[in-house]
Amino acid sequence: MTLAPLRLDDLTWADLMDAVRSRIAAESAGRWTLHAPVDPGMTLLELQAYLLEQQVFRLDRVPDAVTHAVLRLLGVPGPAPATAAVTVLQVIPERPGARLRVREGASFGREPGRGTDFFLDGDLDVLPVRVTGLSVRDADRTADLAAGRPVPLAGPHGEPSRVRLRLSVDGEGFPDGGTLSLLLVLERPAGPWGGVPVPDGWAAGANPDVPPPARLDWAYGPVGRPLRLPDRAVSDGTGGLRRSGLVRLRLPGTAAGDERELTLSTTAATFAAPPRLLRLVPHCVPARHAGHVRLSEGAGGPVVRQLADTPPPPGPVVLLPGDAAGRLVDVERFTLREADDAGTGRPRDWAAVPDLAFSGPLDRVFTVDRAAGALRFGDGLTGRVPRPDTSGTGEVLRAVYRLGGGPLGNGGADPAPGPGAPAVAPAALLAFPALAALTRPGPRRTAGGPVPPGDWVFTGDPSDVEPPGAPCTARALVAAEGGAEPESPAAARRRAAAALAVVTRAVTAADHEELALTTPGVALARAHALVGADPALPGRTAPGAVTVLVVPRVPRAPADVDAPDAVPLPVPDPGELAAVRARLAAARLLGARVYAVPPRYRAVRVRVTVPADPVPLVPGVPGRDAARRRLVGAALRRYLDPLVGGDEGTGWPFGKALRPSALLRAAERALSAAGDRTPVRGVAVALDDGPYETCGDLPLRPGELPGPVAVLVCAAPGTGSAPREVTS
Repeated sequence: MTLAPLRLDDLTWADLMDAVRSRIAAESAGRWTLHAPVDPGMTLLELQAYLLEQQVFRLDRVPDAVTHAVLRLLGVPGPAPATAAVTVLQVIPERPGARLRVREGASFGREPGRGTDFFLDGDLDVLPVRVTGLSVRDADRTADLAAGRPVPLAGPHGEPSRVRLRLSVDGEGFPDGGTLSLLLVLERPAGPWGGVPVPDGWAAGANPDVPPPARLDWAYGPVGRPLRLPDRAVSDGTGGLRRSGLVRLRLPGTAAGDERELTLSTTAATFAAPPRLLRLVPHCVPARHAGHVRLSEGAGGPVVRQLADTPPPPGPVVLLPGDAAGRLVDVERFTLREADDAGTGRPRDWAAVPDLAFSGPLDRVFTVDRAAGALRFGDGLTGRVPRPDTSGTGEVLRAVYRLGGGPLGNGGADPAPGPGAPAVAPAALLAFPALAALTRPGPRRTAGGPVPPGDWVFTGDPSDVEPPGAPCTARALVAAEGGAEPESPAAARRRAAAALAVVTRAVTAADHEELALTTPGVALARAHALVGADPALPGRTAPGAVTVLVVPRVPRAPADVDAPDAVPLPVPDPGELAAVRARLAAARLLGARVYAVPPRYRAVRVRVTVPADPVPLVPGVPGRDAARRRLVGAALRRYLDPLVGGDEGTGWPFGKALRPSALLRAAERALSAAGDRTPVRGVAVALDDGPYETCGDLPLRPGELPGPVAVLVCAAPGTGSAPREVTS
């Protein structure tokens, strides 16, 4: 039963006066008879009621400090600070064949001067190379990728795979080596299932602890004779092609005019479904809508002088330089040489806290005021008062903070230039003209054709680029997301209420399923908990044991059914199982045993009897029997599919019995939707090698799913005639 919320502020001034008037006669023993406003006593009562109403109002107001303390007590993070949006930028030199190095912290702006500058998260080499070919497993797939068709990078069932990029080095080459940064955008399987989406490799929520599904070997060298790159030369942000991400490769020096080959190979893989490549873009780097400011001051610095002045209550407030008002994201470091340490020269670290109310008089803490761009320190009771040492020389204060953040940085990826865009040659895919269309969803451009420049202007210091002042632009390849203002206490209370409803302990079967589906870093479609089941004790009830069957996400679009890399019976890879197992083990009850295992499939055979087509076959023209056969087979396989099957379209229920009458209705619905009103005369179902059943249900074992499903369509020429087998 939910308790009604407690409200203390439920009395108005009129309510208080009515209550007082009703007690005057009894309290005065009938001696106070005039209760009109002209009576001075009534005026005093009205004044007291006014003051009491204000006190009652304050009873219902919870201070922010109490909100922070209660959130910490509940184990919920306090009000979130401001956050900065994140995107991926492709840096584009304006001179064809130029080699650039853009240093970490360099800024690009889509609207210079309006506070929308983004700052690079790391150094970036722009190498003068271009791709003249792309092949996967010895098949040329450049045209497929350029046309927007996903390209599987591995074979089904974990077969070995090899991806080859043929490179041509232009300009002056890179005789001293360089780092090639590639953005790999992989397809995310869509479907009716829920769960937490898997973040990309550049996102802050990416989980690097999930074991990769494959070991990737990168090689670079002459065409046909590439040499394997050492592990230290490869930084893989895709997690073994588990998600989209950035790959950084340190390449050996290469002279201009050379033809080189870059290969990606996997000798063995455990993918739940072969990863499908959507886009391949070079010269990319993550960028954030927040730049670092490094402050160092001596005894005469402006911030030190603010701290040295006698602060008014409740404590000193320091305004940070750099136009920080409304742009202060966080303070990563703040050290101060204090007067108590005069002569030692030892600086002290100060830490940012959400609130000063629960700090002691010796705690070196401060709060961050984003709106004012300031730091607020304690008053000696709640938080220590900073007293800088201004008697000596040298560095007194050092701070590192970030400016930017907020929703202003959020925005979509740069739009694709239209066919009428100006023809500017030295642009986005100078390095990859053969794949020019891959970096944008617009129409394909010819190899070597003009590519428009980026839409972002370089706004950093000329020294941020090597050679200094080299002109360049950038383009945002993914939407900038994640920027937000600091969370208000009211919003934090609402988030805490929602967080308390989130499952964090594995108690019931539903808790186990919810925890499995929300495992960070993996893409799961379904989960089913079997209470009392132990994989080591099949067929027996094991007290305290819970086995969770997990089904991964795999492509389930209509075109995926007949694709060469189709996965009709999805099985999670060992990395996904390990991540789910670790999450369940951390949330289990004391003494409980939890297991995460792949789903259990049971072979199913379905025989469907339909009338034969009376129209004679025309040589070379397929008859309606063949179309009907394909239609019924596809409909029944989809109806029994572990991901999109069942009456609800969310996957065949675990352990649900197979009913011939339900399969008959599914076949009739498929024929009717195609405009074929042919009646289905009968459906029979069999499990494994057992006999067909035409009337009764065929039960599956607990946790089992149907698959593989073999459909046999028989055509009967007429009533009472023996059926004729058409296909299986």
